[in-house]
Amino acid sequence: MGYLYPRLLPAKAQRLHSELVNVPTNELTGHHALDHVATVYAATGGDRVERQVLSGLREELTAAARAAGFPEPPSAADRMAFDAQIGPMLHRLMGILPVEAAVGDIWAFTSLVLAPDVAYWRFRRPDATFDSDRVLRTDLTRHVFARLWWRAYLLYEDVPGADPYGLFDSVGEAAFDQILARRAALGASPTLVKAIVRAWKKSTADDTTDRELLRDFLKRLLRLAPFIAFDALQDDQLEAELAFVITESVEALGR
Repeated sequence: MGYLYPRLLPAKAQRLHSELVNVPTNELTGHHALDHVATVYAATGGDRVERQVLSGLREELTAAARAAGFPEPPSAADRMAFDAQIGPMLHRLMGILPVEAAVGDIWAFTSLVLAPDVAYWRFRRPDATFDSDRVLRTDLTRHVFARLWWRAYLLYEDVPGADPYGLFDSVGEAAFDQILARRAALGASPTLVKAIVRAWKKSTADDTTDRELLRDFLKRLLRLAPFIAFDALQDDQLEAELAFVITESVEALGR
């Protein structure tokens, strides 16, 4: 049984975002809190998360941000390093079940109440309008923290002697978004997601930015999904099936 996290009511989340979006990054630290009057909890399903857990999460988030240059705007390398650290950390420390992690109001609390300084720092760009999806509940595949928790959850492997998050860095955000965009048919199964990432990584070698190849590969899998129960296949069968499909994509695109 996992923790139940505070859920920030949508109307209040929108108002908080309107207030915080223009606050300078170096001043946002003073706006964080471990609770908020406009939060609710699920009635059942676990114990309410303890304050020390929330405090520990905030400490880890701010430490990672400082290591990546906070409050100065992060470089592309800093952003990648931050994400690589935060995804596994959130999955390891939050103690939250997938059914809770699917609730957008929980993630709005983390970005607007628990760590607004880190959330806005990560995606604020001097020359661009801030994307509200990054802090609100509107799209978990784009939320500053939710997208990383789900990536860590779906790619987690409990293999003796191996890094359980070894696959986390093998696929970038844009590529992983392609998989999650098909989550109704493909992205809901951790087993299939991990197999897809392995197959794509193996076929693309060092060129793991080939989005056209990934899109073609996923389209072919979507066409097969009504006829093949991927989760029912043995590991070697699934690996062989995906290898065959991605080979078709490679040949069709002339890679």
